[in-house]
Amino acid sequence: MQKYKRCLSCSAGILCKCRKSEKEKSSNVDHPDHYLSSSGHEVIDVIEAWHLDFNLGNAIKYIARAGKKSPEKKSEDLQKAIWYINRNIQKSS
Repeated sequence: MQKYKRCLSCSAGILCKCRKSEKEKSSNVDHPDHYLSSSGHEVIDVIEAWHLDFNLGNAIKYIARAGKKSPEKKSEDLQKAIWYINRNIQKSS
């Protein structure tokens, strides 16, 4: 499991933007724009930092990118997030 280091330069901790410029942002494979939130944090970084399982990770992904990949599909993205949340609830019961 990957270890996350707390940033010592700011109070944002593992989700800081201090080292964000070190990451390549232009690649559609490594860093697609629709997976960046308006804060510049990549969804995968948040999912891994919070140790979310598959269902909750997908819910966060769909919420964060809702309407960004295809603006006309915002509602569909949010419905997908709800589906994954409901699936997680059913598996927990």
